[in-house]
This record gives sequence, structure tokens and C-alpha cells, in this order.
Amino acid sequence: MASTLVADGLEARPSVERFFTHELGPTLERFQSSGMLEEGRINLIGLDAIAERLGDRWEGRREQIYHHVERTLTRHLEGGGYFQRVSPTDYLVVQPTQGKFSAQVSCLLYLRELLTHFLGGAAPEAADVLEVTSLSGGRIFAAEIDPAYATVAARTEPRPVLPDGDESEPTPGNPFVSADGRTLRVSCRLEPVFELKTFAQIGYRIARRVLLMPEELELTAQELRNLPTVDIEKVDLATIARGISRLKSEQGNTRQPTLFLPVSYTTLASQRGRGPLIARFKEATQGVEKGLVCEITDIEGVPGSALAAVIVMIKPFCRIVVGKLRDPPGRTPEDLRGVRLQGIAFEAGAHPVDRGEFSAWAESTVGNARRVTRSVIIHGLSGAEYLGLAGMAGATHGSLSAQPPPSAA
Repeated sequence: MASTLVADGLEARPSVERFFTHELGPTLERFQSSGMLEEGRINLIGLDAIAERLGDRWEGRREQIYHHVERTLTRHLEGGGYFQRVSPTDYLVVQPTQGKFSAQVSCLLYLRELLTHFLGGAAPEAADVLEVTSLSGGRIFAAEIDPAYATVAARTEPRPVLPDGDESEPTPGNPFVSADGRTLRVSCRLEPVFELKTFAQIGYRIARRVLLMPEELELTAQELRNLPTVDIEKVDLATIARGISRLKSEQGNTRQPTLFLPVSYTTLASQRGRGPLIARFKEATQGVEKGLVCEITDIEGVPGSALAAVIVMIKPFCRIVVGKLRDPPGRTPEDLRGVRLQGIAFEAGAHPVDRGEFSAWAESTVGNARRVTRSVIIHGLSGAEYLGLAGMAGATHGSLSAQPPPSAA
């Protein structure tokens, strides 16, 4: 049995194995050598009191409880924090910008808020917050904290200093466990976006990738569409957070003219997902000069009135709203007439490498799109030459793929 010290002058406390979570082993072990574990900035928040009070009702209500817990933690951990449910009643909470005792006190406050919400006046005085002392092979070891000592020590504790643009800093809610029990990690690429009339770069587009862990197998577009709404919301939030972090890391303090953010229609239409999403948009505006471009994805089959309604809601937080099609339009997208989208975007995909074939393809797809909107954006073009050909075909904007160009074979 391991042990750890709370602080100088305090007695050693036993550190016991809290539980074993094999499927999250690779995800959690990256914190073992991060320094945050050794510094005591990783904690567990336990929902045991809620489960015990609900008794037989716990199983029927726990998904609802998880949603509320994750909304609460997302709201509190905007400053680079990370959380992950690691058991039916435990959440691991990492707070890189807080010191050891400040992190403990914060977790106590978060849990107190949750207990009061679910149990009201029946909430117990003792809060189940433990300091994580080891993460090895999916085994989580933790020790009790001293709430009274932590409260006093937090008042004079200096805040940790993090390097600017630290890519090792966890992204809130990423990785996460999907509704079907898989561990998913959201990554992204930054694609430079150009205005094709002048060939001036106007910013970057966040192109998302969702990986199945620990194998790091990328989910296909269809697999992403098959995710339940709650998981799509998590992907959207993590994509924007990851993209903002990467932009800061790669561009430093250089403000970009604009940033293209992908967001699913289902997230915008969800009251649960809309609040955290707007918070992400507000954070993203700090790194751009001329505002954000919101690309609404998964719009196929959405009634025009419903799409128009979410556009009205999101418009105050971005400069331009465009619709992102799953596939290049093989015909005029009649269902988008009258929706007042400011543009239509689609992927170039495995476009013909031959210049003549590409030009014919681009003229057809752009022509179909321009029957319902003035601006047409082609993403993922394989090189500068194809930006020029896309512009000649009538596209207004294009992005260069961050992937290697397709082979000419």
C-alpha cells in the first residue's frame, strides 16, 4: 500500500486503490509523468452520496445526473481544465492552472453544488473528494484530503506557471467515454483558408478528427454521424477547444483575420449543448480580428424553418454562418432555398487530380451551390494550383488540405 504526504508538517495518509478501469489506462497514464500528479493537482469527485440516497432509482436517473455533472464541470473548468468519468460514480478532475490546495477546494465546491442540486437539504456535510496519487495500468490510487487545511493553504498558494500554448495541457472533456462505452479522443488539423478573388489568406479552418482509443483509429464520416446527440455535442466542444489551443500554439500571439468553426446542427438545436458552445465561441473570438465563420454541419434533411431558427440564435456570436454539406452538391440543394445561409461549403475529397477533370467537376458542383447562395467554399484542396482552378470555376473561398496531396497514379 502506497502513501503520500499532504504537505510539510502533516502526517502521511494511506493511498489506496480506488478502482480499476482498464479501458482508460492509456488515456490516464499520460498524466502519470505530467508533473500535475506529483504536484497533487489531480483529484476524484465521488457521486456515491447521490447513488446511495437514490437507491434503486439510481440506474434510471444516472444518465440525467451525468449530463448535469458534465455541464457543471464544463462551466467551471473553462480555463484549460479536464474531467473524465472513470467509474459509475467517480469523475477525475485535472486543473492545470490551479495549485494543489486550490484544486482541492475547487473540487469540494463543485461537489457541494452537485450534492445540493440533487439532494437539497438532505445533502451530507462530508464531500467525497480524493487526491489522486497514482495512475498506473488503469489502476487509480487516491488518498483522503484534509478540507480544513486545504481551505487555509489555498489562500496563500501561488498559481502554477504554464508555458504559453502548452500542447500537453488537457482539453476540457477530451478524451471522453461515449454512450456505448468507447473512449474517443478529438483531434484536429488547421487548414489555411483563402479568398479566391485575391488569393489572400483570411484565416484558418478547424478540420476535426475523432479517434478511437487506445488504437487511435479515426472514425469515418458515417461513424461520426451515427454517434448519439450527447456524443456529437462533446465532439463539437472538444473540436473548438482543441482548435483554439492549436492555433495559439502554432501562431503564438498573431491574431488571424477569421476562424472557421465546425458545429453540428444537433448541437445548435440542443438547449443542453448551446450554452457551452456559445462560451467556446466567445473564447475563440479573442484570437481573431474580423470574427468567426460558423459552419453548420449535418444539415441534410433539416427543415428550412428549423435551420433558419438556429442561424438566428448563433448569428450574434459570429460574423458569417454557412452550411457544410456532407458531399459536393450533385444537384441544386433545393431544401436550402430561402434559408439565408451566407455560404455553402463542402469537401473536395478525392477530387480528380487531372486539371481538366477537376475544372469540370468544380464548375458543376459550384454551379449547383450558387443557385442558392452567393458564397461557395471548397475545403481540402490539394495545392495552390487547385485553389486557382476552384476560383475560375466560381468558388469564392477554398482551404488547403493539411493532408499530403493525393497521388497522381
